[in-house]
Amino acid sequence: MEWSWSGYGTLGYAQSDRGYTYERFTNDRGTLKRDSIFGLQLNADFNPQWGATLQTTLAPSVSDDNASEVTLPWAFVSWRPENDWLLRAGKMRMPMYLHSENLSVGASYEFMHLPTEVYSTAPTNDFTGLAFTRTWPGAQGEWSLDGFWGHTRLPITTGNGQSGQTSDLRTRSGGLMLNLHRNDNTYRIGVQQAYIEVPTGGIGQLPGGGAPDPLAPGDGDHSQDKQQQPTEIDTQVYLLGADVALGHDLRLVSELARRRARNLVTPKNSVGMYASLQKKIGPWRPYLTLARLMTDAEARQNSSDYDDQTSLALGSAYVLSPNSRIKAEWMRVHFGGATSLARATGGQAAISNQNLQIVSLSYSFAF
Repeated sequence: MEWSWSGYGTLGYAQSDRGYTYERFTNDRGTLKRDSIFGLQLNADFNPQWGATLQTTLAPSVSDDNASEVTLPWAFVSWRPENDWLLRAGKMRMPMYLHSENLSVGASYEFMHLPTEVYSTAPTNDFTGLAFTRTWPGAQGEWSLDGFWGHTRLPITTGNGQSGQTSDLRTRSGGLMLNLHRNDNTYRIGVQQAYIEVPTGGIGQLPGGGAPDPLAPGDGDHSQDKQQQPTEIDTQVYLLGADVALGHDLRLVSELARRRARNLVTPKNSVGMYASLQKKIGPWRPYLTLARLMTDAEARQNSSDYDDQTSLALGSAYVLSPNSRIKAEWMRVHFGGATSLARATGGQAAISNQNLQIVSLSYSFAF
């Protein structure tokens, strides 16, 4: 048996020019909570076929904005019966986005903060269940197919960011992702199917009528609803992604996520996308990212709390070593008719038709 361990971390600061809170933590008082995270990972190789992985992290709680918690995002056993097959069972991260499996490891990508407009669209990023990866060579490059099925249990938070006391969201989800790795390029297409159980009440609006409701569950946004509606939301997320070398040390990274609940009209029925142009200049990694998130028209008509936002980010990473970097970023976010990602404090009007500026600085490492 062979043992190995590794770790990673990010210490990040973000501050906006507005008094309300964006993405749970960011406001004009500044915060260390949005991007800061620390993790340790232990790998055990029992033999060439069998292994196990355990990862623990310290980060802000997913259910309480005022607390931090230690969690186990990864705890699984793996079996590789042949070189082109990998089977895993346990707690894992869904292989959905280009940076799904390394989204907590800031030293592994140039972005200061992975674009929320896409990375918040899935009902959840983690699950407990089964997963497989099948790889094979092709004329175009190396192909791989990732599949998974499992469940997740998440606390419901109230409007003030505190953990709900009565029930949790239980999600059953699965998906397939087809990947092509060609030279230094990666292409990805896939779908996630999720069944979100809401024990008390429902979320969203029934197709063809029913009372409107402000929010549906999304990553970091699990809000209670007072309406008696379906107790299971049938949700699909379709994904496209590409990370392509353009030559002259330029890269284009882009992803699109289409989310749709088939039995409910909810503000989380949306399209999110981003495109990021990244350049390598010695140790510098400047980038320009444009992102958009828009709720479907039908849901916008039936709710005052939906997503209509565009962001432009200009930033750079500075590579200190292969496993550490400093990052700085300026971001401008424009809210159109509404947003569910910003939370007004007591007495403030609904957030719409205004701009938000955020400056961020972080240090990320891995070992």
